Amino acid sequence: MYMKKILTSIISIIIAGSLITGCSSNKGSASSESDTTKRNYPVKLINSIVINPATAGVRFSVTNDGTKPVTPTCTVRMRDASLTYTGWTLAEFSEPILPGQSLQAVVQITIKNEGAYYANNFSGECYAYTTDTGTNAGTEVVVSEIEDGSWGDDQYELDENKEFPEDAGFWYGPTFKVNQPRMTQMDCSWTAFDKNGKVVGTHSFRANTLNDGTVTSYGPDEKWYIDSTERIVKSVATYEVSCKL
Repeated sequence: MYMKKILTSIISIIIAGSLITGCSSNKGSASSESDTTKRNYPVKLINSIVINPATAGVRFSVTNDGTKPVTPTCTVRMRDASLTYTGWTLAEFSEPILPGQSLQAVVQITIKNEGAYYANNFSGECYAYTTDTGTNAGTEVVVSEIEDGSWGDDQYELDENKEFPEDAGFWYGPTFKVNQPRMTQMDCSWTAFDKNGKVVGTHSFRANTLNDGTVTSYGPDEKWYIDSTERIVKSVATYEVSCKL
């Protein structure tokens, strides 16, 4: 099975089914329930672009590291080191983020003094008022449907000498699913064994779930597989896989 990376650009403010609005709202205001508290959630910059000299587009993600669904309100800022060119916007998700799930969003920020080309420092805060005081960090998830996702042994046509072309690429790794909703981020690791039970290789990566629970790597620098050689790829017989939130 071959997974392809899909490159996306910032073209709208609708991401993963959640509408992000650049305006203030009372949804993040203090609840009348005395047992709710303001809780911050991890924010990460995905990428940013200059739309025009006065406007920056920012893609970021928010992770619910708690145990209850939340609909956070976010303050997103861009600035330069001297604080000459700064800008911020207030945004909120329109859909709850489930425990262990990460959702991405895109906003446009107006930068003072038309300094969008210089405002390259990101900061963000996302919070919600909730009764949740727990954390799902480190919780192991259920892995299923483990299959060999190696590439190179039967995907290339042999040359006239019945050998693979010199530029053929080979890698190995398992494809699998977990019992988590889409856009759930986690840390996964796997071990490959040969037919005699000897370890062929191990690998760990930051992972993300697709709509059907299939796991893929998360981020441009992560891989769910290991680049290798024809001999090693052909020696793999089984895998053991584990993932934790």
